[in-house]
Amino acid sequence: MTQLIPTSNHYLLEVSLDDLHRESRTWLSEIEFWRLELAFYHQLLEKINRHLPGAEEKKRLDHFQHQLPYFQDELLDQYEHDIREHETLLRNMIQEKAPFDEQLYREKHKKYESQLEAFGLEFKGYRKDLYAFSEKYI
Repeated sequence: MTQLIPTSNHYLLEVSLDDLHRESRTWLSEIEFWRLELAFYHQLLEKINRHLPGAEEKKRLDHFQHQLPYFQDELLDQYEHDIREHETLLRNMIQEKAPFDEQLYREKHKKYESQLEAFGLEFKGYRKDLYAFSEKYI
């Protein structure tokens, strides 16, 4: 049996702008949830810190603690800012029914999708390592 393989990434029907809007709103919800997780992890690490027996464990704890501001203040803040700006652009264009470069908008949307997917994978690894580390102390 032969398998059909697309020869390009161009499809007859592209995702609607409404669908892109919904996807952006979902990303903002995910970012908010990640922020809640980070706040929980901060509290968890503070509690673990009181029970660590030695310097080696404290080094490992520091590693986890130093990643929190990186995730929160650098990555998530930037992603949230960019996506809100992206959403505002779309809303303004739709409300004003003004012409805009839809292809450029879609390319940026795809870029944000890739960034959040990569962040999700990185954060999942952090979470897995943190759970393995913390289970010894709780």
